[in-house]
Amino acid sequence: MITKPSLDSQIYTVGFWAIIASITMAVLSGFFPLDAPGGYSASHADRIAWLSTNGGAFITAWVIQIVWMTAWTLTLFALAWKVADDRPLRALIAAMLVLVSFVAFIIPKFIAVWTIPVLASTVSAGAVGAEMADSLLLLLNVSIPFSLYTSFDYLGFWMYGIFSVLIARPLYLQAQQPVSMKIAAVSLGSFGVSFHGMMLGIFTNHISPQDLEVFVGVSFLLIFIAFIAAAFNFKSTKSTSESIA
Repeated sequence: MITKPSLDSQIYTVGFWAIIASITMAVLSGFFPLDAPGGYSASHADRIAWLSTNGGAFITAWVIQIVWMTAWTLTLFALAWKVADDRPLRALIAAMLVLVSFVAFIIPKFIAVWTIPVLASTVSAGAVGAEMADSLLLLLNVSIPFSLYTSFDYLGFWMYGIFSVLIARPLYLQAQQPVSMKIAAVSLGSFGVSFHGMMLGIFTNHISPQDLEVFVGVSFLLIFIAFIAAAFNFKSTKSTSESIA
């Protein structure tokens, strides 16, 4: 029979190991290229030539990204569960936002694993459909912030931002939560506010598309701080739930 304490233990165990997996994937991602050298500034011809000779490393890099985003999704679900007792509706909405973000992230990353290497191979070989493949590769550039490809990624991060705004205050105000979860709550809240500030800067032309990478890097740091703090809480809460169960 599944009791509330045993369910809590299972969910926080998944959350804890999801954080460990995400950190592992973040480290691994540093060894595999997500795009041709130069990224944003690389020419279309150079990108195609690079993809044709480095397809295996490119695919591996984006498979790692899929695993990474899956781990982050599980972690966010566990954080939403943290406030479900006190704020069930808010937790449900937050969980729905995480699900939308996961779909938004998986679509472009599957395109990177499957579609982009095939398109590059088609263009390089001059095979049937090469002209259309060349046009599609321009739309699916993985580094240009305003390409169709990266639009899905930013949609996913926007969902993260709304999630963070929804969940940060209830997490922080829970009296029984230790300092680690309050750190996670502050970090998530900071991410949510800063990401929406970045979007406002883009819409008002105060931030150029070329500068987005810097802001995304800072956002990643805030998320990692939140997740590392949450890992300590998941570990201790899991042990407490197991003793109660």
